[in-house]
Amino acid sequence: MGTTTPSVKVANKWGKHLLLGFLLCLLVLPALQASLEWVPVGPLGGFFDPAPPTPELSWQTLSDNSYQQQMEKHLEMTAGFRNWLLRLRNQVAFTLFNQSRAPSLIIGKNNEFFGSNSVDAYFGRDVKGEEDLKFRCKRLRRVQDSLQAHGTQLLIVLAPGKARTLAAELPDSCDLSKVPYLTNYGIARDGCLANGVNLLDAAQLMARWQDTTHYPLFPRGGVHWSGYAVSLMADTLFRRVEHLTHLDLPDFASHGRTVATRVQDLRFTDNDLQELFNLMVDVPPYPVAYPNVVFGPETGKKRVNALIIGDSFAQSFYGFYPYYDKLLTPDSRYWSSNKQVFWPEKVPESTTVHDLDLAQQLAPRDVVIFICTEQNLQQFGFGFIEDAFNRFCPRTAQDLARIAAIENDIRKNADWLAKLTSQAEAAHEDVNMVIHNNAIYMQDRER
Repeated sequence: MGTTTPSVKVANKWGKHLLLGFLLCLLVLPALQASLEWVPVGPLGGFFDPAPPTPELSWQTLSDNSYQQQMEKHLEMTAGFRNWLLRLRNQVAFTLFNQSRAPSLIIGKNNEFFGSNSVDAYFGRDVKGEEDLKFRCKRLRRVQDSLQAHGTQLLIVLAPGKARTLAAELPDSCDLSKVPYLTNYGIARDGCLANGVNLLDAAQLMARWQDTTHYPLFPRGGVHWSGYAVSLMADTLFRRVEHLTHLDLPDFASHGRTVATRVQDLRFTDNDLQELFNLMVDVPPYPVAYPNVVFGPETGKKRVNALIIGDSFAQSFYGFYPYYDKLLTPDSRYWSSNKQVFWPEKVPESTTVHDLDLAQQLAPRDVVIFICTEQNLQQFGFGFIEDAFNRFCPRTAQDLARIAAIENDIRKNADWLAKLTSQAEAAHEDVNMVIHNNAIYMQDRER
């Protein structure tokens, strides 16, 4: 039998020492990083719950096992290099298996990124109440008529989700032959048209532009429409506002463009979806165009006093270009989802919409513009339709009597009462309040 040479023994010894040292580093370095933060580690994209504080050690927390569980969660969230390791995990899943580690993010063909809510909306998976959406469109016409009687116009903008505009780039797992007729977008569009509500169908426009444009209307790594699409949409939107209000707004036009081909050169929301993927190496964008928008002098022109209510797509008109700053009066407002005042950033009144007097907010307006993307049409109106309708058409004594009568009918119907009682118990709510709210809902459909 051969003998092991001294050099081989030394090599084996050093190999064991190196392996042991490597394992010790794996154990010690994350702890040192968590305590000292001696290596800068960038934050992850998206929104995360803050790391829980160090739990309190006591006999009680030890005996009921809460200390161990809380400490485990604390260490998991504060481990050194955690963000790097998560990015590495996501990169391996993406590069080797073409998978997203986040269930709300979908990888399409040619590494086109989609949000799952946009895909669900396109396939009609989020349709819950067809009649409710139709009812809101019908009521919207009465709000429009009431606003017009006070000298204010109403304009609804239905914005498409990325999946609708780029359906050809959806993954093969999305069977395009199964796209249903019934979608929230179709219900809202047809409802507005049937009731004569002023409508700007941005989905139709985007479909038309998609066949002719040289630049993406939705960026590869973004969920919102691109800066290029915003410049096209703004031209159509504000011309429609001029037509409705008979105001001559300041002119604006595009003169040349800047083309971005690197992730670091993208603007505003043009990479917002890829940031949520949290990869180590970003997927490069398709060339994205940013037209150079120039606004003309205001001599002989007039800005519009607008109240804009919408989801995050409405932010594009001040995030990419200063359309709001240049075309709207200083008294104009943008209410994000009818909850918070997002533009202007500083206002003298409360930034919480429900703290404001709706009548005072509507009185001076030339136009109310409502912008909603199809994945948010379940919340069509964000409560504004009901608020405005109740403001212009308050309940009468006859309405209140009808509500009381419906409550009595509910209490006399054993099955109906048992159903609402079960709902109240499940929601930990007062059964009388549940009965009252159901009566209001039913009477509301009769108004």
